Order: sequence, then C-alpha cells, then structure tokens
Amino acid sequence: PLVVPSDGGDIGIRVGPTQHKWTANQALVLDDSYEHEVWNNTNEDRILLLVDIWHPDVRMQEREEIINMFQHAKEKGWLDGDKEQKKTKDGALRSEHFLI
Repeated sequence: PLVVPSDGGDIGIRVGPTQHKWTANQALVLDDSYEHEVWNNTNEDRILLLVDIWHPDVRMQEREEIINMFQHAKEKGWLDGDKEQKKTKDGALRSEHFLI
C-alpha cells in the first residue's frame, strides 16, 4: 500500500487462512486464485498500487479465453469492475475503484 490509515485501525487482507495487516510502502505479492478478502473498517483511505501479472504457466490461448470470459460477463452486467460501494463503521458509503 502507498497509504494506510494513520491510526493503523482495523485494516487488512486475508489470503486463504492467513491474515496480514497493511503496512505503508511495503509490497505484498499474492496469488488471487486463492480465496481472499480485504477490509478497511476505518474512516480513512487506503491507497494501493495494484499490478496484475499472469501466472507463467497460463498459455496465451488461455489468457485470451479468460479475458473474453470476463469481457462477456461485464457486457452482460454480471460484473461491475469500475466501482464498488462499501459501508464504513459509521454507516457512510465509500467507493472503491477498480481497474480490470
């Protein structure tokens, strides 16, 4: 993360059974094919630089098929990869923006 809440409150990531607390300016590499979740139960922003890297064993044809599958789902309205609304502890809505 580039920025994490200053009070270090309830903010983190879980990948499989392992939980991590976000630390500013510390890289975290994960395989998102595992079940994972992130949370920020504070009123402050968390800013990440997210880079997607293909697994080296995924062939070019498989990559194209995966990309087409997600594009089809987005066109059907099954995915909204642009923005997700979350509620903070005090009930306020905040937006999290994603690039797919």
